Amino acid sequence: MSAVRTSAAWLIAGLLTGAGCGSGASGGPMGSPADARLTDAEPDAPADARLTDAEPDAPADARHADARAADAQADARAADAPLQALPGPAQAVDVGAEVVLDGSASTGAVAYQWDFGDGTRQETPGPDPVARVTYAAPGRFRAVLTAFDRVGNRSTATALITATHPPLPVRPVSSGTIALAHGPEGALRVAVVVPDADRLVILREGGPGPASFVVESQHAVGDEPRTVTAVDDGFVVACRGADRLDLVRPPELASGPTPAAESVRPLPLPPGARPFGVVGRPGEGVVYATLSARGAVARVPLDGGPVVEIFGFPDARGLAWGQGIEGDVLFVSRWRSRDGRGLLWRLTPQEIDLHDVPLAFDPQASSDTEIGGVPSLLDVLALAPHGRELAVPSLQANTGGGLFRTGVPLTHQTTIRAVVSFVDVGPDAAAEVFARRKQFDNRGFAHAAVYSSRGDHLFVSMPGARTIERLDRLDGTQSGTLVDVGHHIAGLALTPDDRLLLADAALDRALVVYDVSDFSERPEPVARIDLLPPDAEPFAPEVLQGKRLFHDAADPRLTRDMYVACAHCHPDGEDDGLTWDFTDRGEGLRNTISLAGRGGDAHGPIHWSGNFDEIQDFEHDIRGPFGGEGLLPDADFHAAGRDHPLRGPKAGAGEDLDALAAYVGSLTHFPRSPRRAPDGTLPPEAERGRALFDAPETGCRDCHGGPSLTDSAFIEGADAPERIPRVHDVGTLDAAAGQRLGGVLTGFDTPTLHGLWDSAPYLHDGRALTLREVFTVHNPEDLHGVTSPLDARQIEDLVAYLECLDGRPE
Repeated sequence: MSAVRTSAAWLIAGLLTGAGCGSGASGGPMGSPADARLTDAEPDAPADARLTDAEPDAPADARHADARAADAQADARAADAPLQALPGPAQAVDVGAEVVLDGSASTGAVAYQWDFGDGTRQETPGPDPVARVTYAAPGRFRAVLTAFDRVGNRSTATALITATHPPLPVRPVSSGTIALAHGPEGALRVAVVVPDADRLVILREGGPGPASFVVESQHAVGDEPRTVTAVDDGFVVACRGADRLDLVRPPELASGPTPAAESVRPLPLPPGARPFGVVGRPGEGVVYATLSARGAVARVPLDGGPVVEIFGFPDARGLAWGQGIEGDVLFVSRWRSRDGRGLLWRLTPQEIDLHDVPLAFDPQASSDTEIGGVPSLLDVLALAPHGRELAVPSLQANTGGGLFRTGVPLTHQTTIRAVVSFVDVGPDAAAEVFARRKQFDNRGFAHAAVYSSRGDHLFVSMPGARTIERLDRLDGTQSGTLVDVGHHIAGLALTPDDRLLLADAALDRALVVYDVSDFSERPEPVARIDLLPPDAEPFAPEVLQGKRLFHDAADPRLTRDMYVACAHCHPDGEDDGLTWDFTDRGEGLRNTISLAGRGGDAHGPIHWSGNFDEIQDFEHDIRGPFGGEGLLPDADFHAAGRDHPLRGPKAGAGEDLDALAAYVGSLTHFPRSPRRAPDGTLPPEAERGRALFDAPETGCRDCHGGPSLTDSAFIEGADAPERIPRVHDVGTLDAAAGQRLGGVLTGFDTPTLHGLWDSAPYLHDGRALTLREVFTVHNPEDLHGVTSPLDARQIEDLVAYLECLDGRPE
């Protein structure tokens, strides 16, 4: 703010002697006579009456004397008060609405001029401090007020005007690990799921301090709760492992009496449904849930009425529910991108009208700031409050890169990168705006997201990096970072006034609270609330530490520049559905193998080529393609043959490396197949398929025998410096298959068949998109079981059996 004598002094003098000035641009009338604007008198009164507040029938000399006295008083006030332009507070306004800019609080000023920040301005100063403007498009506009005193000095100041599209009457909701609701007395409640402990924790605002929450109640819910949403008097939780939703109505939230024994009521779903996302709204009486195993979205009445399933959503994951112009709209995400594109669906439930919304493959060559690839691991969907934009956080997987595919090896910073894709949402359609896709340097995976109440900011969690990024959605820039938030930030929420940002640091079992009302300096946590008492922790300390390491990319021992974490390719311990080029690692094209159900190394050698014999061998990936320093000290890594994956054992050499192996070893359960009958038995077609599988003529049991359905093992007594795995040539060896540990590749390890229903694509390089293709298109010489004599129905029966295998007795 400054006061400077300017050449406008002549203009100010002209205003004070009654000279007119030009009209303002967009800022209200500027062309009426100056004396008419210096008083509150009626504009059609005689000129001398408009100069003062004196009675119009008073003698002329008296009126002029009063005018001269008023001018003298104004001169005295202007002389006493320093010149200071005061443009009023920052404002948040709707696009297309009239905005009032008021500089009347300015001191020492007799004339004012506004620049509206959108390319328009008042051409000349005038005596009216108030201006009006309408902004035609969203943006942040700096409305600059210049105030002049009687001798032409000037002072300038700026008011920030944020123009956004008006919010919808009902704010959109998204599936996530946090949900907000207000109790009958108006206090804010926060519900957070703790999947590892099978709990829903409810906190109440109003603890010590201005931004604190206290744990109010904890509720045991079904196995593996993943997301939660607010409904009338409570919350609904999607319990993936229990195949149900749980309606939680604690007494403190109920509008009427609710017995404690009835605070959790199951809402059953079809067997094998594996629900994940759930969204609901108070007053609706229904929720929507993704049934990931059944490829469906379910409409579930809260009163226990019949569940309606809408099919056509394979690998469905996240949900966003908004109120559009033509009615409600649902967006559904496909979790894993298996065909070279990300995929969402836009569903209007009233008409069961379904449309694909693809996210494009990025074809650009990789650099140290951006990479090409496909958005994958699409989970949380954030629909802007105005309903015109959908944000889709994910990672971008560079499945088009690699030494075999392009001649350029993948590195720690060109393999994966955190991105947010943006979808334009219209009344009848939605489409990605590829030019808006935002890549994040030094970040590997974007997960949870939440918009501010007007949609001008988007907060995005980077769980591997332990950070939260703030994006300005009006100019597309990053506008702040919260660091060291906690391990695996699984969910985000903003309080309705945009003041408090709540972060679910899932692997710290904590809710971290930030005051984000001011980003002039980096906000620090104002509260950190433990979600579980110490005696409720379900994991042994070593396993919990291992899970943190599995999900972490901020520890420089694990990776360089916060890009790669184990969980970025093995989300939830499963597979990412992608095929990677590992040629530079001495391997070849490799389809990611799920870790779920395998218990670490319980099934024998690890990877398609059997190049590891213990989970601790991932130290080689950490030190190599991850770019990490290593969990073992260099001296220990290079001692006793540990620097080769199949020679000296690493188990016991390092506490954190053993912790990582302990967590992976705890993954002993396969996802339950939805293909079985409700009682877990095989349907008739699968029974026929089992007979074919068992028949000596097909030879399936020759390699896939025993409870684990694999003959994976190391050859005993082999005369070699390192352990040699048993492998088989099933007719898929080619140039892209590459090598094994940089040497000759003669075949592949036999994977278990449990979990096949959820692990497409198939074979070592993902060439078979379906199990049918394994036995038809890709087995011409009957090297992968003798399947050529089977007819089409027999192939279908065999596939039906294989898709029922999930670790349970056959």
